[in-house]
Amino acid sequence: MNPRSVVAELSDRLPDRAVVVTDSGTSLDWWTRHLRLRPGMRSLLSGHLGLPGAAVPYAVAAWFAAPERPVIALVGDGALQGGGLNELLTVRRHLDRPADLPPLVFCVFDNGDLNRLTWQRRAAAGDPLVPLSAEVPALPYAECARLAGLPAVRCDRPRYVGSVWADVLAGRGPVLLEFVVDGETPPDWAARVGTADHSRPAPLLAPLAKFLRVSG
Repeated sequence: MNPRSVVAELSDRLPDRAVVVTDSGTSLDWWTRHLRLRPGMRSLLSGHLGLPGAAVPYAVAAWFAAPERPVIALVGDGALQGGGLNELLTVRRHLDRPADLPPLVFCVFDNGDLNRLTWQRRAAAGDPLVPLSAEVPALPYAECARLAGLPAVRCDRPRYVGSVWADVLAGRGPVLLEFVVDGETPPDWAARVGTADHSRPAPLLAPLAKFLRVSG
């Protein structure tokens, strides 16, 4: 499904005084283009667009600091594998605490790719998609959350995106929401590119090629 629709459907249903956090991958691109925050809401993202992995611990911190507010984290699958899964155990440890509190939602964009890095390379260097270069190992995130004792929902059909968001945001306490999205949907800043000209090194590889010629 189109990842843009995931955030657009969330935007229409954001609860009052929600806290929305995100990582620095393409989840940030969809957030900045398709999420409209209203007065009274708060937002957090990784400082200076640093390495992905901030969204889950930021959401957990917001949950402890403001337990009366709904908290939604937009997380890439690479960021979740990079440390977020461990933080879910922190949530599980305190699961009895927020049973009657507003929802704490971990929205995972499952595209099997370090997507922002992929599009940066494809757009800036004119490189083709090289699957193994940024591939994220397949993992059933909703199932993993359930094994850890957390409620979870998996959605892979576009027509259910809105209703899934409505159901999750009407609930209470923590939940992991896995959306299977299309990694070939480019951010606005990235143009679709064709196959690179392999007769000469791409710009990002040129310094390495020069070094190899000199040292060889």
